[in-house]
Amino acid sequence: MNSSKKLIIFSFDFPPSNGGIARLCQEIAVGMKPYYKSIQVLTPKKEGVNLPYNLKEVEVIKLPKRRILCELKAIQYLSKIKNKDNYDIICGTWHPEAILCKVSGFKNIFVLAHGAELTSGNSSFRRNVWLPFYAKFILNNVKLTVANSNFTKKLVNKISDSANCQELPLGVNNDFFKPSNVEISNEVLKICTVSRIEEFKGHDFVAKTLLKLNENYNGKIIWNIAGTGGYLSKLIQRINNLGISNLVTFHGFIKDEDLPNFYNSNDLFVLCTRENHKDINVEGFGLVFLEAQSCGIPVIGTTTGGISDAVEQNNGGWLIEQDNESDLYDLISSLLNDRSILKNEGLRARKRVDEKCTWEIYCENLFQIMQ
Repeated sequence: MNSSKKLIIFSFDFPPSNGGIARLCQEIAVGMKPYYKSIQVLTPKKEGVNLPYNLKEVEVIKLPKRRILCELKAIQYLSKIKNKDNYDIICGTWHPEAILCKVSGFKNIFVLAHGAELTSGNSSFRRNVWLPFYAKFILNNVKLTVANSNFTKKLVNKISDSANCQELPLGVNNDFFKPSNVEISNEVLKICTVSRIEEFKGHDFVAKTLLKLNENYNGKIIWNIAGTGGYLSKLIQRINNLGISNLVTFHGFIKDEDLPNFYNSNDLFVLCTRENHKDINVEGFGLVFLEAQSCGIPVIGTTTGGISDAVEQNNGGWLIEQDNESDLYDLISSLLNDRSILKNEGLRARKRVDEKCTWEIYCENLFQIMQ
């Protein structure tokens, strides 16, 4: 179904940048090819080693690195495009991409909404000016806002109840993230976490729970942590103070091509993100949950943000309340006592991804709601 229309994806976040927005835009660029005559990506020039597995399939137009020059060049490039009605433009976020597209004369503008960019936290400027006036204007004047979860859709509607917004949970590449035959020890439960290491991600909460678990299951648990971030040094200190450094291995940043092996070398994925209304940090969806499940690894998450759209209770994973230590303790204890639960939930996780959560399904649904 290759239409006569052309697609431009304009995003300040795109590989080799890492993170959920960059990966989402990359997958859209590849996955929407059957639906458009041509696809281009407009993004600032970056340096990095995180070259994704399918970047070679994407035509990327690189803008200057400096913010002001980047925005001016984007306006210049977009303004010169003729027959703008023949183009759809997907913006990585509502600001600044969407306003630059409006200034350049485009009408078919579609905005991706993720979560944190729609919250105010403690900022009175964001709460009283940025969101209720500027964001509301943008969201009311684009063709469609695509929210990554029901949680994010509610954030959009809170800013503007008249904005055209639809919820579309994210997908995962199930051909790339797939189960492997990595040998798993039945003696030790290998837990992994993949995320930026920030306080709101809840690593400290998991560490406290592991301390208590280790008292009853000494030598039966190890925790593999992947990622970097501003909370890393404090987390290392926290783990040392708890006396569980022998249970924890920090792996640093893991490149895309190495992620499937990392997931597959573990038995369980845990990420217990917090939600704090005084903080703009929030888990709008949680793509890493789908990546782990696609590898046949069951997951544990919290009922915060949009994680409930990434994890389905007792269907490849479990949800617990934020900072509920007893719930996490009881859940991991049950898995230590009966390893067959992990195997069965891992099979359900993969089946759920195959049936509901692939990028092919996402892009097909995205194209339909854009029409």
